[in-house]
Amino acid sequence: MRNVFFVFIFSLFFVGENMAVPDLWIVPEKKLTAASSLSDETRLAIGEIGSSQFERRGQLFGDNFLDELIKMADQTAAENPVTEEMLETTFNVQISQDKINGVGVYRINPLNLNSKLDGRLFVHIHGGAYFQMGGLLSAVEGAMIASSGGIGVISVDYTLSTSQPFPAALDDIITVYKAVNETLPASRIGMGGSSAGGGLALSSTLKLKSLDIELPGALFAGTPSVDLLFTGDSWITNEYVDNVLVTKEGLLQAAFKVYAGAFDPKNPLISPLYGDVTDFPPTYLIAGTRDALLSDTVRMHRKLREAGVTADLNIFEGLPHGAYLRVPGSREYDGALGDLRKFLEKYL
Repeated sequence: MRNVFFVFIFSLFFVGENMAVPDLWIVPEKKLTAASSLSDETRLAIGEIGSSQFERRGQLFGDNFLDELIKMADQTAAENPVTEEMLETTFNVQISQDKINGVGVYRINPLNLNSKLDGRLFVHIHGGAYFQMGGLLSAVEGAMIASSGGIGVISVDYTLSTSQPFPAALDDIITVYKAVNETLPASRIGMGGSSAGGGLALSSTLKLKSLDIELPGALFAGTPSVDLLFTGDSWITNEYVDNVLVTKEGLLQAAFKVYAGAFDPKNPLISPLYGDVTDFPPTYLIAGTRDALLSDTVRMHRKLREAGVTADLNIFEGLPHGAYLRVPGSREYDGALGDLRKFLEKYL
């Protein structure tokens, strides 16, 4: 009775005795700047994005949206002329291109090895909404993880959705993981990435589980795409607040449709939020308060916790999608990847 009484008093205080609770409300227009609590360098980097992504991300696609995505991926690659030398110099790593059972990979070895992670390996899965960031761009975050963690990394240059939709990328990841697992116990293998890479890491773990293959010792799901149905609250509340993803309209809707192909986007191997995560490995998750995928991240965290899985959720104040990687050496970058290093040290 006491609980009922307090709920009743609470509702009177905030709603009023005879006031109906509205099912929608209008939010006044407002202007935003980058969050003042961010480090100076990250705040500047986010401010420089400003609203420049709005038109590009929100553009509507016609009937030939596959061709338009390919053109956009080519443009992204042209705007990011990354070289192996650049990555090696910036992150103090050595990179070599290779193939594992026909799947393209980049092997990344840190020059400053972490003795606590000696004999361990991280299988990295890149982001890019499933349709871009292939080639050497697939190794950028992998180089960051290798450098900050002092751990060997294999970045999987998986088949992009514009070449072949689901399950091609998933199959590539499974192929690489199985090959690595032939030479290294699963307990010594970490796996993960950011954005689509985080979602693919979770989907791949569901696939491994269905194949009765031993799961990796730890997972990293950075602001993961886990629900291609866009049901998360932050797709609404952070629309245009997240100046990286901006909106689900246009680009992301087209990208997700291309990736799912003929399959139901609610398929757990496409949207892992709908899968059975019982017995999953310890999982490290990251998002920001301005991230459109904040809801995907926190709902995945809650699902893991309810299944009894060890899950470490890290929400950074004021960050839009994936911005913890934007400025190497910043407080946000060091915090996100430094905690990932500690997580891998603990669980691998």
